[in-house]
Amino acid sequence: MQGVQVDLEVLYVQKIYFFMFLSTLTLFGFVFALWRFGLRIGLLTLASGLVTSYFAMVKKKAFAPPEKKITARRMAHTISQDTSPLSLSRFASQLYYYFHEPTQAISLLEKFLPCHDPLLCTTLCDILLKEGKAKRALYIIRDNPHSQIDPLMLATQGIVLQKIGKVPEAIKMLERSLCSAKRNGFPDNGAHWFTKKLLIFGYTASIHHALADCYMIMEDASKAKRHYWAGNLLLFDVSLWRYYQPEPIDSARNYNNSL
Repeated sequence: MQGVQVDLEVLYVQKIYFFMFLSTLTLFGFVFALWRFGLRIGLLTLASGLVTSYFAMVKKKAFAPPEKKITARRMAHTISQDTSPLSLSRFASQLYYYFHEPTQAISLLEKFLPCHDPLLCTTLCDILLKEGKAKRALYIIRDNPHSQIDPLMLATQGIVLQKIGKVPEAIKMLERSLCSAKRNGFPDNGAHWFTKKLLIFGYTASIHHALADCYMIMEDASKAKRHYWAGNLLLFDVSLWRYYQPEPIDSARNYNNSL
């Protein structure tokens, strides 16, 4: 089964848990080697196992989801018990990513937009952005009363503004997103505390990388490099690192042509 194409923040969490699983197996090997062959072989087993686990995590690009029938059954049970904005956001994300039903996912989220929940609104705008409907996403997110406070909503606005060529405005939104995250934190997504921490690192790294892309477009190499590294230092997996590219990218050409 092919892996589901998820956001890099979610992929980062999956990769870290994969590394932890392999590291646990390594620890069992270490204990056995320590008991059977002594300290030297035990430490060699531990070191080689951790290095192998890390490179296996780096090479891992996608993860297979549960069978669709199992996922659908869980979704139906959850949504019948809980119709909170958080559950609706998860339900719509599963519809979009697992079942490739963008129309149903968008329709569901739009139905509950009047509740003005930041996570629900951000989920909808993220799906619209992936579907190539950036201007519609911007209109919806700006209509939300939390749009100038919530860090994820600010970051989403920044990415949308970058997509439609308004790069200076995008930079302001992304910078405000980082400030808001430090002040207010990211919205609760209902995950375990450790998963939340990993997602926070992933979200913050993505915002730094988005800012770096904007500065690339503006041809400000020093700020682009600074934000690329600020994002990279938050990620344990080097395969998710981003680097400054001296060559102009397509969006830079589009921005310059629109001036």
